[in-house]
Order: sequence, then C-alpha cells, then structure tokens
Amino acid sequence: MKKNASGFIVLVILLSLLTGSVFLAHLVQKDFGRLEITNVMYPNVNGISIRAKLLKPREATEANPMPGIVYIHGYQNNRETGDAYSIELARRGFVVLNIDAIGRGNSGEPNDPSDTDFDNTYGGESSLNYLASLPFVRTDSLGMMGHSLGAEMAYHVALKRKEVRALVITGFAYTLAAAKDNPHNMLMIFGKWDEYRKRMTGTVDIEKEWMNTEQTRRVFPVPSPRVNETYGDFTQGTARRVFIPKAIHLQVSHSRSAIAEAVTWMRKALSPPENLWVAPESQIWPIKEWATFLALIAGLWLVMPLGSLLLQLPLFESLKGAPSDKYHCSGRAYLIHSGINGILMWLYLPLILVVFAIHIYVVKIDGIFPMMMLNAVVWWFFWINVVGFFIFRRWFRKTASSEGVTLADLGASYSDRKFSLGGVGIIQTVFLAILLAGIVYTLEHALEWLFIVDWRFIFPFANDMTPYRVKMFFLYLPFFLVGFVQTGLFLHGQIRLQPKGSPFYTWLYWSFGNITAMVVPLIIFLMVQYVPLLTTGAIPLVGPGGMFVSMVMNLFHIILILFLVIPISTWLFQLTGRIYLGALVVAMLVDWMLVSSQVIAPIPI
Repeated sequence: MKKNASGFIVLVILLSLLTGSVFLAHLVQKDFGRLEITNVMYPNVNGISIRAKLLKPREATEANPMPGIVYIHGYQNNRETGDAYSIELARRGFVVLNIDAIGRGNSGEPNDPSDTDFDNTYGGESSLNYLASLPFVRTDSLGMMGHSLGAEMAYHVALKRKEVRALVITGFAYTLAAAKDNPHNMLMIFGKWDEYRKRMTGTVDIEKEWMNTEQTRRVFPVPSPRVNETYGDFTQGTARRVFIPKAIHLQVSHSRSAIAEAVTWMRKALSPPENLWVAPESQIWPIKEWATFLALIAGLWLVMPLGSLLLQLPLFESLKGAPSDKYHCSGRAYLIHSGINGILMWLYLPLILVVFAIHIYVVKIDGIFPMMMLNAVVWWFFWINVVGFFIFRRWFRKTASSEGVTLADLGASYSDRKFSLGGVGIIQTVFLAILLAGIVYTLEHALEWLFIVDWRFIFPFANDMTPYRVKMFFLYLPFFLVGFVQTGLFLHGQIRLQPKGSPFYTWLYWSFGNITAMVVPLIIFLMVQYVPLLTTGAIPLVGPGGMFVSMVMNLFHIILILFLVIPISTWLFQLTGRIYLGALVVAMLVDWMLVSSQVIAPIPI
C-alpha cells in the first residue's frame, strides 16, 4: 500500500510539473496575453500543405496593420526551433509567420527535386504570399528571416521578391547572387566557430577574411567594410551588416546577442509601432525553452511511476519481479565492457559513410526509408547492437555460463533452464509497453493541441505526428526495438553493478553507470570535433560534402535522448527483473521522438 501511495504521489507531481511547464511555456509564447497564437495551414504553390504558427500582436488589426515577417527554421528542425526569434519579434510589434518548412514538422512531404513543380524554398515563397494576404499585415513592410537552410530559403525568396524590405540570415552566408541593393536591407549573422564556415564562406577565420571576399565587395556599398558595423541606407534598401557572435552553428538559433541584433535590424528596416518596442536585451524566450525542457523530462519520466502503478493491477501483476542477485559486474569488468561498447559507438561516422555510399552507388534507400538523416542514425544504432549481441554471446558462453549465470539471471529469459520469452508474459509485456508509451503520446498530443506547445529543448523532441509520420513510426520501430533489446541486455545484464541500500538509490546508481557507459564515448567523440574548433578554429571531422559536420552535430540530440530514456529503461528493469518492458517502451518513445521531428527528404540538402 505504501509503495502504491508513493507511486501515485510521484505520478501526480510529474503530471503537475508537466501541465504547469506547458502552461508557462504557453503564457511566455503569448507574451502573457499580449500576443495571439494560432495554428494555420495553407497550400504551397505545388499543392503541398504548409503548417505554420502565427504570432500576432493583439493591437494588429485591419485598421492598424503591422509589419510582417516569415521565419524559416533550419534543415533538421521544425517551426518551434524558430520560437526564440519569433516570440521576440512579435512582442515588439511584428506579425510573425513561423513555418514548418515542407518535409518538416506537420507540413506535407516534399516531392522529388527533379519534378517541374519542385519548390526549392520549401514553402517559403508561398508563406510570404500568405502573410501578405492577411488584412492586419502591412504589405509595404515585409521581412524574411531564417536559420541555416531556412536562411538560404529566405535569402532566395528575398532575392526574387522586391517587396521584401528586410532580410536576416543566420547560420548562412550571402552569395555572389547578391548585389548592393538586392536583397533589401540584409543582416548576416554567422557564428565565429560555425561548423559550416568553410563550406559557406570559404574562410578559415571569418572575422578577418569575410569582409574582404568577392561576395562582400558585391554587397557592401563601401570599399573596406568591417564586421559589426552598419552600412548603406534603410530607406533605399541598401543597409548591410555582418554580425559575428562567438557561437557554433546551433547556438546562433538561440543566442541572446544574435536575437538582439535581429530585432533591432527589423525595427530599423520595417518600422513597427514605437509604443510596442521593448529593449533588445529584454528577452523572455529562454523561459519557454526551459519550461518545455522540463515538460519533456516530466512527460517521459511519468512512465516510471505509471509503470509501478499499472503493475499492481491483476492484468499485469504477474510481470512484477526483481533483478537476480546471482550476477553483478565488477568495476574492472565494467570498464572493459564499457570500453568495448565505446569502440562500437565510435563506428558512428564509418557506418554512416557506408549507408550513404550504398544509397548513392548501389540502391536509393530513400525509396523505402525517406528520412535520410534518420536512416543514418538507425543504421548505426542497429548494426552496433547486432555486433554487440555477438560480443555478448561470446562473453556469455565463455565467462557467464561457466560461472553458473543464466539468461534469466541477466533478465533476458523467463526460464532458468532455457531461453524463453514466457508466452503469455511477453504478450502482457507488449500490451503494457504500448499502454505506457501511448499514454505519454496522448498527453503530448493533447497538450500541444490545447496550448500550441510541444516538448522540446533546442532541438525538436516530442511532437504530434501526421498520418504520414505515424506510418514512418511503424517502419522504423523494428530497428529501434532490436537495438534497445540488445542495449538492455548490455546495460542491465552484462554490466549491471551491485545494488545499493534501497530501490531508489539502486536506480540512481545503476542509471548513472548506464548513462556513463552509453554517453561518455559520444561526449569524447564530440570533444574530438569541438576542442580543436573552439581553440584553434580547425574542424577535424568534415567528410564528403561536409556530411560529417551535420552528423557530429546530431550527436548533441542523441546524447540528450539517451540521458532521458536510460533511467526509464533502468527503472522498468528493476520493477520486472527483465529487459523487455524497458526495451519496448524506450524503443517506442525514441522512435516517436525521432520520427516526429526529423526531416523527410530524399537526400540531405
């Protein structure tokens, strides 16, 4: 009874934290009532649907129209990644259309680039048309803004459409196509340590070299421009500025200094109402970002108390168990096994190179698996766990079984005598896992529908899914399931440490050990890239066409996902003594988070 009460209390706390965090994020997004936030959908020029978030100052009306800005996020993102800029612009008197670019978020799937009606702005130009059609938007005061690939889309629209009176590009550099008066009033924000610096600017030290390039000579109206200084005339559309914050590529989309530069630029170019102006350094977006991160943690982790409570029901109580005491991993063995696992995880880039080589030279994988960035992650995770299984089997036959340890002792079998999935037991486990993951998804979907807020932090994480993405969920699920079953066998079987004095402290201890084994190799991998970058400016891992840069950057996302789900897997193993409930739940949660947030594209662009 006491255990039930504790589980219920923790569940209530997490539900309260979840709803409170989402509501706080909702309030911040609305600037505490000063903005109106709505979901809008409209067709692209080629008929593909576009979803966007419209942020409108309450004072903006047909009788009192205000400047309008389209914001386009980067390649591997969705519209919420642009919330930092969008919120700060809207609360200063701009109507902001923050879009899901085609192939991202809840917008439609892109057609083939070879099609005659393929839109290389991924909905950017149609979004400008939609924004201009709104009666409360000034058509003589329109702007475009974007980050990374979204900045490239915004740039191409602004080059073509002369009614765009202001452009801010972040994480992207203007090209030789630009001129001194086209695009109008252009601000470029590019991080000092941006990983795409060489690819986009051709410079090694952007602060020293960029202002002397041919691109800059074509764009700036003076012979020797300098960074962080404004040139030209806003009324003539010739204003120009390059701002270089001390940031990497990802940071620029959530940089206070970059946001302050952007809102100030748009004010000078588009003239929003002065009575709505807020000092550039006064920014509230970080509250929303941390609130949705808290919602993400609470929303996922409520699986643990919910699992404890559901296992008390007659339908599932037979699944209750405890980890065997017959085997625990020594400290020395833990380091050896974790080191071997770390080497496998370091196959990340070599395996990704293989899958893209297969795609380019053997068979077009995206014909069946259309999410190429996700394909790379799934390929890596699946194959290192296949190899890991054979390493585990060799260890088990050579060491564990000779010491009398069975697969049941490692949480992999329902029988002490032979490998068995327990018949009814595994069916109950699958049903319970679907119930737990389904409840979490339903909560996220309902809260996002009510408050137009998803669960995220810097990257997109947990979003609602379109019917197409639901199909992708089932397509990729088997590969995640194989990977997390083997991961569970490794973490909760092979390297399981001695328990501590109570279930809670055991969970903390085991979770820490499991996270360390899985995450430290990836953190070291990141250090190989970022220590030289931040100290000397060199980028060690670039790869063909800069592919490695994108994939290494993706490790930030993967590491945070592992931090979130490993404690769930550990707790569910403690409750059942077997690896399967945790593996099933975590596989579904990770599959959902990645499928709902990753780009749908035939090739990386």
